[in-house]
Amino acid sequence: MTVERQTLGVALAVATAVVAMAGAGCGTRGRGEEFALPVAPVVLAGNRMGIRWQTSALLAPGSHLTDVWVTDAFVVCHGSDHRVYVIDAKTGVRLWSKDLAGPRETVWPPAAHRGDLWFATTTRLMGFHGPDGRNIVAQAARAEREVQRVADQAAREAWEAQVIARRMEQPSGPPEVKIARGRAEARIAQVQAVRAARAALAVDREGIELPFAPAGRPATNGIHVFIPDGKGWLQAVAVVPGVVSWGRWTDDAVTSGPVADDALVYFAGRDGVVYASNQNVRRVLWKYQTEGPIAADLKRTEAGLVLAASLDYSLYAFQGTSGRLDWRYNAGERIRRAPYAFGTQVFVFTQQAGLTSLDENGKVLWQLAEGDHIVTADAEAVYVVSQGGDLLAVGRKDGKVRWGAPLRHASLIGTNETNSGVLYLATPEGQVLAVARKQEVRQEAAEEAAEAETPAP
Repeated sequence: MTVERQTLGVALAVATAVVAMAGAGCGTRGRGEEFALPVAPVVLAGNRMGIRWQTSALLAPGSHLTDVWVTDAFVVCHGSDHRVYVIDAKTGVRLWSKDLAGPRETVWPPAAHRGDLWFATTTRLMGFHGPDGRNIVAQAARAEREVQRVADQAAREAWEAQVIARRMEQPSGPPEVKIARGRAEARIAQVQAVRAARAALAVDREGIELPFAPAGRPATNGIHVFIPDGKGWLQAVAVVPGVVSWGRWTDDAVTSGPVADDALVYFAGRDGVVYASNQNVRRVLWKYQTEGPIAADLKRTEAGLVLAASLDYSLYAFQGTSGRLDWRYNAGERIRRAPYAFGTQVFVFTQQAGLTSLDENGKVLWQLAEGDHIVTADAEAVYVVSQGGDLLAVGRKDGKVRWGAPLRHASLIGTNETNSGVLYLATPEGQVLAVARKQEVRQEAAEEAAEAETPAP
């Protein structure tokens, strides 16, 4: 056993004892406060980490959190009842929550674009404005004539109600009673018509009905939402008026999530072909046949390389605009999971080798056999969950474990690919927290204090 592994074992043993003491009511904090979190704050503090914010998703009775998804600006928590809870990633402020689907449906991670979140379920595509939860399907996807049609229909119904009311005002008894009754019924009819119009618009705004079942994580450029279709299509669903939806057929199922840049969308199928298409029309610019099926989501690096993990043991890196193969890494085993890119480094997971770090040319920098899941990375370390369920901080340069901390059983991890260096963790009961290096936490607090002291213009 190496010295690093011995040190890690001692550190984890101590950290585990701290968590056990916290669970027994020992330590500086009470049982509920400490043990309810994914990781003990005292363990974080001992490794120069601090809690940036902590909040609680207000779950419905009988439900629990099942997923944590991280976008540039939001942390999205997904519940067992298919309700999503959106939190400001910077401040931890709870913003809004929505019910998305029925109990037998699937909800895929959101596609984000300029503050908007698009969710694909088994039957619908729904869009919301991230900061306030405003439904954007009607304004984005419904043509103006459809909205006007509903309004015109409501106006006709109200006018017909008024005509009927005026007829009822014809004298056939005490005129005061008839007139009052007619006006009241006309008013009721108007209110009902308005409610019907609002209900119709609300139905329109609930979501775009999908004639196919999504089979993977979507992506978006704000004009189309690109959704994998298990029947062999990449479906580009238009979400702005006047734009046509399109689809591209492949020779096999598409289950890997696509990725988009400013001009193109990249996708791949089980047939092993990687495609690059124009985003707003069905025009393939290039394609590349790998030697095995592709099931993992595609990714992009900061340099614009498109990463495709194949079951032929290889990770491919393509130039996005030209399709030229920049490099190919042979892992020696099937790559079933998506790679991740932070700066010039690429990280890939395989069953035997664990976590492998590659440089910008696809050369191996180091490997960590116990690495199992990426959390995030900052300038010094990449944070991973080990195969034993511990949180590890691994040096980006040398791959050595700096420290480890046990995670509470069933803790949820939100993979953060935004280069912010913030770890987002949650418990099934709804406790959500953001963790970062103490120097970054202090810097964040100083920036907030400076903003508060700055006089308003």
